[in-house]
Amino acid sequence: MFDLCPTRSHTSRLHGLTVMLSLAWLLLATACQPTVRPTLPVQPIDNPAQAGARLPRLTPMPDGGTLMSWVEPWSNGHILKFAVRNDGRWIRQGEIALGDNWFINWADFPSVRVINPKFWVAHWLVNYPGGGTYEYDIAIAISTDAGVTWSDPKRPHRDGIAAEHGFATIFPVDEEAGVIWLDGRDYSSKKNGHHSPATSGNFSLRYSRMDRHGNFGPEQIIDDNTCTCCGTSVANTTTGPIAAWRSRTHKEVRDNFTARLQAGRWSAPQPLGDDGWEIPGCPVNGPMLAAQGMNVIGAWYTEEGDHPRVKAAVSNDGGRSFTSPIIVDEHDPFGRIGVVWHTHQSAVITWITAPDDATNTPSLALRVLSTDGTIGPIHYLTKVSGGRDSGFPQFSAEPSGFLLAWTGAAPEYGIHTAWIPTETLAR
Repeated sequence: MFDLCPTRSHTSRLHGLTVMLSLAWLLLATACQPTVRPTLPVQPIDNPAQAGARLPRLTPMPDGGTLMSWVEPWSNGHILKFAVRNDGRWIRQGEIALGDNWFINWADFPSVRVINPKFWVAHWLVNYPGGGTYEYDIAIAISTDAGVTWSDPKRPHRDGIAAEHGFATIFPVDEEAGVIWLDGRDYSSKKNGHHSPATSGNFSLRYSRMDRHGNFGPEQIIDDNTCTCCGTSVANTTTGPIAAWRSRTHKEVRDNFTARLQAGRWSAPQPLGDDGWEIPGCPVNGPMLAAQGMNVIGAWYTEEGDHPRVKAAVSNDGGRSFTSPIIVDEHDPFGRIGVVWHTHQSAVITWITAPDDATNTPSLALRVLSTDGTIGPIHYLTKVSGGRDSGFPQFSAEPSGFLLAWTGAAPEYGIHTAWIPTETLAR
């Protein structure tokens, strides 16, 4: 058997066909005319980011608005900025930090999290002095006046080792802030053979809690063997935070796992999907979570069986258990997933698709997944680059619609934003 309309992964199956009837060729050519994907109308909107800006991150505000953070070039370095959007307009903006020694990366990038209306937490990445390309630290600053002023930065990790510390996620824990991150101190130690030669040699997922004065509590190891550069995610349920990340085994199986924070301690990691994807390197495609009440929806990327797919699963018990995987896209997508809550009983999953036949360009797409496991049609939103320059597109829910943000193509970059009214998605 072969596909009469070849896609990017199946074209080679037709190479061996040397004889075909004229009528068959005519029918094949007619059937395989490039088609343009139907798109969900989106409304481009302006934003306050300047030329050359990149790495947008969207964060929900307690009042239903959205905070967007981003990075701009500054002198010989970079500056982290933010803007707040409410009722359809950008109402204010500010600066958080600047520096000439930052680590700037398409997949590991800064964030600002609003813990409560006054208490905000921001993070960015700083190169370790004299370190290598991927030896950098997490810098975290706090604001207790809703972003008007910011503290000097501190580090959640206190090892002092030139190693990768990144892919941080900040989230509320009661009225304080928690942070999880991927930590390469043991990996670096074994590689260099002089820090702590007896340690595991693995990357780990670690956690620390920070109070409103910027003081960090003890570190906890959630997983002592993780993938090295896939993003992390945390969602808050009625019973507390749940985290998701890509783990790793000594046989190079790199599947996704979750753990729940209960009474100050993390539960044992549990598989999310259990794909059995064996890959001897990092796919730079971490899982994402969204939660409301006791309902949790997780989505992730896999290439198990050499078949790129986006999958999802639902939990109705605060993340203690999840349904069997639900296929979101099985047509060779790129991944780079987002999940945001939509209604009381559904969430929106976003991702970058495979290139289409007509333009050979990927799209940013979405589907609505309900907590009962039913899933809506694919909606194609806008064309985006499939390269690293587009980064990880962002998606945020507001009372009347959804805000999108993504980085334009290199070398100009620039941040694009668009709006989807709720009623449009409901059609």
